[in-house]
Amino acid sequence: MALSLNTRRMSAVRPSATLAMAAKAKAMQKSGVDVANLSAGEPDFKTPACIVDYARRALDDRAAHAYTNARGTDELVDAMRAKLKREQYTDYAANEVIATVGTKGALMLAIDALVGEGDEVVLFAPYWVTYADLVRLAGGTPVVVRTRREHGYRPSAADIEQAVSPRTKLVVLCSPSNPTGAGWPEELLRAIYARLRGTDTWVITDEIYERLTYGSFRHVSPVSFDDDARHRTLWVGGVAKAYAMTGWRVGVAAGPKPLIDAMMTLQQQRTTCAAAVAQAAAAYALRESPDVTAAVEEMRKTYEKRRTQVLERASRLPGVAVHPPEGAFYVFLDLSTRLPGTHQGRAVDDDVKLSELLLEEARVALVPGSAFDGPGGLRLSYAASEAVIEQGFDRIERFLADLT
Repeated sequence: MALSLNTRRMSAVRPSATLAMAAKAKAMQKSGVDVANLSAGEPDFKTPACIVDYARRALDDRAAHAYTNARGTDELVDAMRAKLKREQYTDYAANEVIATVGTKGALMLAIDALVGEGDEVVLFAPYWVTYADLVRLAGGTPVVVRTRREHGYRPSAADIEQAVSPRTKLVVLCSPSNPTGAGWPEELLRAIYARLRGTDTWVITDEIYERLTYGSFRHVSPVSFDDDARHRTLWVGGVAKAYAMTGWRVGVAAGPKPLIDAMMTLQQQRTTCAAAVAQAAAAYALRESPDVTAAVEEMRKTYEKRRTQVLERASRLPGVAVHPPEGAFYVFLDLSTRLPGTHQGRAVDDDVKLSELLLEEARVALVPGSAFDGPGGLRLSYAASEAVIEQGFDRIERFLADLT
């Protein structure tokens, strides 16, 4: 008897490179190895105490110990609707909002509901590792638009025109971006929507990093543009990044009722609902009481200070270029002029090998750009203390001095 897996489905998906690198770095640290871990895709802060306290109080209610509606609790749905009206001046009915098991859960449900065999989905590289795998799992084909550091990791009008075709079912946006931190200005987003007007193409706008922006950059959501944008767009966000709540696993999405209904049906048969107590905590976070706002702003300012530190240290690395990120907590190190190379007699053919050697020999963890369809780069996370960042750059600098 030969037991087998679904090889077609499993061939469409890869292990997460970001989670794999973070796990490897943590395992080394646990075994006593001194690793400067700059690979994390999550905040290094605790969830603000006021949110945790609210969750503790919520546990006194039996409702926090039970299943919720697959759409989410009324408390969270109402908090989400109020947030979008307050920040994006957009009204959503309760049946146009859903709470999911993490933002990744919202993306999975939406792509499964929208994409089928032969459908094309436009992605802008470098892109978050999960997008392409979710598209392939649904039977779709990723159409990749390659953006460049010199252009701020923003596509041109010609790029957009060339990528969109009659087979385009979906365009996925992410601003600020993981892995580059690039923020896209309103005029670029409007140009994309102008190209889509009159088509049957959907848009998912992943805005999980919306609260983490720096300098003069102003985040704008396309759901605020007009009725056409509103009716073809699924807004996806959550509390994981800005509120330091990755482990609570709550995502939220808002969009046209037929799509939300389809996502709810899928969720009923997959995960049922996000945990009730986590939804209570997320609702409190999204209502933005003064204590929550203060905590989020304190974290944002800390990231901004670290960003300055990272850019200064990166500027001292020979042959390494960066685009100053407008948001998130990543910088994408462009080492394309240094690769391929040789390090102390060992071939360094690409960014994957470079990241392996940096971890093994220099004891610094970074994620290879190829994981994000950005070959020749490394994603560095500054969701780490200033001391760890400084230590990491010292080690990178010494390693690169011997890379020829």
